[in-house]
Amino acid sequence: MMMRRYADAIRTFSNILLYIQRTRGLFQLKTYQNDQINKQTDQMYVLLATCLVLHPQRIDESLHSMLKEKNYAEKMNKMQANDLAEFQACFTFACPKFLSPVPPTIEDNSAESAGMVHKEPLNLQLKVFLDEVNQQLILPTIRSYLKLYTSMPLDKLADYLDISVDELEKHLLCFKHKMRNIVWTKGVSALEGEFQTESEVDFYIDKNMIHIADTKVDRRFGDFFIRQIHKFEELNRGLKSMKM
Repeated sequence: MMMRRYADAIRTFSNILLYIQRTRGLFQLKTYQNDQINKQTDQMYVLLATCLVLHPQRIDESLHSMLKEKNYAEKMNKMQANDLAEFQACFTFACPKFLSPVPPTIEDNSAESAGMVHKEPLNLQLKVFLDEVNQQLILPTIRSYLKLYTSMPLDKLADYLDISVDELEKHLLCFKHKMRNIVWTKGVSALEGEFQTESEVDFYIDKNMIHIADTKVDRRFGDFFIRQIHKFEELNRGLKSMKM
């Protein structure tokens, strides 16, 4: 996620959360272990919601329903409305406990100074994340307008956004850049991959006109039901093996 590989982050979070959904209740865990799993599950849902705001794409229906049922949908709405405070709150809640690779030199042994040193790695990572978010704040609004048209003049979209045409061109170039991520492919290490574009809308500019193509893939209900049948059969096999 911090490497801006949102497609890989969404896939990883989705796989883990789906596994937790399938296995929840199959194992009797101690109380403290269950509490820890629940906390980390909430953190992963928040990170997944954040990634989906920055890089919208289709996810499993059960995860999509879970994001709607809990208060994650409200968080996503605030982030899509350019609420930087919500981005900061979500990141601070869900991020790992960052540690500095260099041992700090603490001259003042007071508790306040120790707390500031402890938070320094978190503040650094938060600043990097918010810098990335700031670059993308206007992109959800641009995406929502592009979905409504098949073509539109640059000056018309600039008027809607209340910015100049030159500034709009910079944001459109930023849109193209941010939607192109390195995505992991089979047969390579986890940090390698290929550049892919996974946006629901694509466009190109010809003179003063934006031409938009809808790249959204139609929902395939048959595949969805087949996956649910396989999950149900897998759950049945797990229950039978536990009874035996």
